Amino acid sequence: MGYKERVLERINDMEQRADERRALWQTISDSFEKEGADGVAEELARQMAVIHEKSNAMLAKLEEML
Repeated sequence: MGYKERVLERINDMEQRADERRALWQTISDSFEKEGADGVAEELARQMAVIHEKSNAMLAKLEEML
């Protein structure tokens, strides 16, 4: 992969992360408007649980590879 392709890939990755942050912020903002701080805390806990499940699945796959 050439330099131009790597730079373009990096830019695309950065844009994707920015989109993810915008979506997360919108979700947090909506939760706060509907349920206040407790709603935000619940939403963040839910999102952290999803991340935890995904990381556990990836770790299990890595263990299988060893």
